Amino acid sequence: MSSILNEYRQAAKIRGLNAKESNFIHEYAQKLHLDPNRVLVNKEFFDAIVKEYKKNNPKPDEIFINTIKEKLNFIPTLARRLYSSKDIPKNQKAKFYFSNVDYVPITLSTQYDSYALWKVELHGKMDMLKPKMRGFIIFEEKHLIAYKFDAIIEDVLVFHNEKFLKIPHSNNLKVLAKRRYPRIDVNIPAIVKRKGKLRDNPYYKCTICNLSEGGAKICLGEDLFHPGEELELKFKLNMEDMEVQSKVIAKIAYEAPGQYGVQFLHMDPHMRFVLNKYINMYLKESPI
Repeated sequence: MSSILNEYRQAAKIRGLNAKESNFIHEYAQKLHLDPNRVLVNKEFFDAIVKEYKKNNPKPDEIFINTIKEKLNFIPTLARRLYSSKDIPKNQKAKFYFSNVDYVPITLSTQYDSYALWKVELHGKMDMLKPKMRGFIIFEEKHLIAYKFDAIIEDVLVFHNEKFLKIPHSNNLKVLAKRRYPRIDVNIPAIVKRKGKLRDNPYYKCTICNLSEGGAKICLGEDLFHPGEELELKFKLNMEDMEVQSKVIAKIAYEAPGQYGVQFLHMDPHMRFVLNKYINMYLKESPI
């Protein structure tokens, strides 16, 4: 089995596809001369192989197709939207913000009828959390939808040297972002500049704080850019030099200054392959 096929099988397994589903995508991708790895993350490519499949099958198995769509997150995300904190799955990672800048990482431990216990992860600011403290919680569901809800710490409990926050449930979960591609938390040094000649547009140091095949969050520490501006972003990924044309689509105002959501505009096939492989390996090693 070739290394490319091995990588495809691994990527399909990470997304939860069984052998029949994986073989279906590979077979029709070959017929259309498409990279099966791209089909796993590109809805247009997936729709193309479904169209080819239906052309040759007058009675297509819609349940089979929809199951694959669900596993690849090609079903519209609103169909899976959460409305209550009661529906947040156990072990969900999140951040409790006690100001617009300061936060402590937490993980959902146990759900009860009227409240949940969130385990406080080791962090330099964990001792700042106190009973009756108000703030908000932000978390991502399946690396695709970012949610926010207001929260109050009803109590801070300690069991076996571990700290837990008792937080009442909320029925007012707000969607901050809906993403086409899984987005992972990273801490990658980078440099960024506005599009144009270097003498007029210097590079600035920044950090890529999260990353997906479609874009990233870049953190500079000061407000330098505006939505709509095109940028040139350079960083290393798995020892490979990455240079990506991007566009500022949002200033992330609820966190620290100088944080922006950028959309990738142009990326050569090799860079996209490196990026996709990096994200797939992260998802494999870090359970969602």
